[in-house]
Amino acid sequence: MTNLVHARLADAAHRMPHPFRPNTDFPAEGQTIDREDPVWMQLVNDGSLILDTQTGTPPEGRRPAKSK
Repeated sequence: MTNLVHARLADAAHRMPHPFRPNTDFPAEGQTIDREDPVWMQLVNDGSLILDTQTGTPPEGRRPAKSK
């Protein structure tokens, strides 16, 4: 089962080759990755990528409280 999260470069000025797309860089604005994929987790663990905890969308299955 996938565990999708948004990740971005730890240093916005850094360029990192995309591990799955030849001849392209990882996007500066970040992208959604599978947290359980060992390639992505290696990049998170070595400090190249950081996981965004606030992406502006509520977690799946949870919605903000309705205001009256």
